[in-house]
Amino acid sequence: MKKIFALAVLAIASLSASAEGFYAGGSLGYMHEGAKISSTGSTPSTNTLSILPEIGYNLNEKWAVGTVIGYNYQHFCGTGVSGHMFQLSPYARYTFFKSENNFVNLFVDGGVEFGAGWSEYGDDSSKTACIYGIGFKPGLSLNFNEKFSFVAHIGFLGYRGANDAAKASGYSNKGGIALDSNDLTFGFYYNF
Repeated sequence: MKKIFALAVLAIASLSASAEGFYAGGSLGYMHEGAKISSTGSTPSTNTLSILPEIGYNLNEKWAVGTVIGYNYQHFCGTGVSGHMFQLSPYARYTFFKSENNFVNLFVDGGVEFGAGWSEYGDDSSKTACIYGIGFKPGLSLNFNEKFSFVAHIGFLGYRGANDAAKASGYSNKGGIALDSNDLTFGFYYNF
C-alpha cells in the first residue's frame, strides 16, 4: 500500500512539473440586446450565449501560443431564427507591457478564427453555417497571484467573413476596427 501511495505522489509531482508554463481558463457570456428600429427597418431583440474555454502555453516572458475552442448560440426573438456555432481560434500572444510587480500585463493576440455550425429558420430544415476571420485582439491581464489571472479582450482589428446561412443568424462580412460589446470578453485563467 505504501508503494502504491508513493507511486501516486511521484506521478502527481511529475505531472505538475511537466505542466509548468501551461494556462487554462476561458470566458462565459450572455447578452440580451433589445429590438432596434431604424429607417431601413427593424431588428428583433436577440439573446446570445457564449461558452469559450481556452488553453495555452507560455513560451517565454513575452510570447505564448494558445487556442479557444468554444460554442456560441444566438436567437432572434419572435422570428424562429437561431444559430449554433462551434469555434476554433488559435492565436499567438505577445505581451508588450508588464508592470513592475507583474500585476498588470498588456498584450495582443494575433490569430485566425474558424467556425462551423447550423442556422435554423423556424420549421425549415437547418442550413450549414461557416465563419472565418483573421486579426488582432488587444487585451489586459490582472495577475492576482502566480496561479490566478483575470483577463479581458477589448476590440478587434482584422477581417471576419460568413457564408449566407451564418449571415442569416447574425454574422456578417466585416473588416477594420471593432470596439463594440461583441468584441469585449472577460475571463479567468489558471496558470499551472
